[in-house]
Amino acid sequence: MKAGGLDTWKSRILAVWPACAPYLDQITDFAQLTLARYGHHTLLPQRGERIVFLGDAAHATSPQLGQGANMALLDAAALDEALRRSDDLDQALDVYGALRRNHIKLFQALSLMLTPFYQSDGRVLPWMRDTLVAVAARVPPLPQMLGAMVAGTLLDPLGRIGLAEPDWTAIAGALGSTEAPTQEKA
Repeated sequence: MKAGGLDTWKSRILAVWPACAPYLDQITDFAQLTLARYGHHTLLPQRGERIVFLGDAAHATSPQLGQGANMALLDAAALDEALRRSDDLDQALDVYGALRRNHIKLFQALSLMLTPFYQSDGRVLPWMRDTLVAVAARVPPLPQMLGAMVAGTLLDPLGRIGLAEPDWTAIAGALGSTEAPTQEKA
């Protein structure tokens, strides 16, 4: 980013989002920016004596998949389910770990694999992401797989922790609409 200079960086942003000009005009030096650094961290074990770690404290990933809050909520639901299943705290924490293990491993692997495509300063990986993935995403079953990945539902994390996906079609029908229930009618 810094290699081309501040004006080159600003020009690249303006080419994509011209409305940013007033904000970019305020930046006169790279020192005014805070560059993000992403890492993949898995705390093993994700529990200690009478303590358990949830969310990014237990399994941090880069933000490309947009699953940070979702994973933390799934962790909390799994902990709740584990505590319901056992009166013994140590046993419950072991159950919690087992309930979340595969889903966490999958999303950590996906994040590790996809981060270079989103964080590359090169030209090849971003081109592959923007071009090839857009084409591949139209070929079944990839649209369904990508949708499940973005929704965080790969490997059905809900069923393992005693939850079920609502029937959104039925909910929308009950509301008398074909729109998603969270959308406002015009």
